Amino acid sequence: MTDSAEFWDRRYTHGDLGWTLVPHPLAVAELALVPPDTSAGPNAPGCQALDLGAGAGRHSLWLARRGWRVTAVDFSATALERTRRQATAEDLEVTTVLADLASYEPQQNAFGLVLVTYVHPEPPQRAALLARAAKALAPGGRLVVVGHHLDNLGRGLEGPSDPERMFTPERLCAELPDLRVERAERVIHTVTTASGEREAYATVIRADRATADRPGRPGSETGLPHHEPYQEIP
Repeated sequence: MTDSAEFWDRRYTHGDLGWTLVPHPLAVAELALVPPDTSAGPNAPGCQALDLGAGAGRHSLWLARRGWRVTAVDFSATALERTRRQATAEDLEVTTVLADLASYEPQQNAFGLVLVTYVHPEPPQRAALLARAAKALAPGGRLVVVGHHLDNLGRGLEGPSDPERMFTPERLCAELPDLRVERAERVIHTVTTASGEREAYATVIRADRATADRPGRPGSETGLPHHEPYQEIP
């Protein structure tokens, strides 16, 4: 069962780890738009990032190298140990938390950035996870979500076999009613498989928590943002 900590512990111990060490380019493109805000000091929310489902730390370490103080959360002890070793070797500010995202409760109003990449629980758990991620944001903080788009289903690519667990922009926007969605898009990208490079589809979400000077509106009123339409895929 790929949802178990034991499965991922074995994979991080014995499996092909190449993909676990390289930050995903779609995530990096979004994260690069959100530098840490050091104006209130290194302990303020503007310098704090939360990586939910951090795995072996590919994004946590990338963020820490750019000045973020990162909390990396995952249920694989093996993955987190790899993260800690690398963070120590580079003298990076990364705190690891061993926890199941189904029950993990992050501190509210505490983070300038929250990241969720390729975490695909069942719809009720997904909605609860995104709600907790939104509450973890400080005012003005950003949420970045990247994951398998529904159109990947049945194409021989990695990802959930249950269509309800796949992402679409519409699904995720509906589950983020308290945030202002800046980007909600289906994106083409290239993945390397055993048979060579192939096109795959991802859902990319960037949203922020409203501030006094940039008020948000419920998702039911805003709908999907029109200034960044979906990429049409033949």
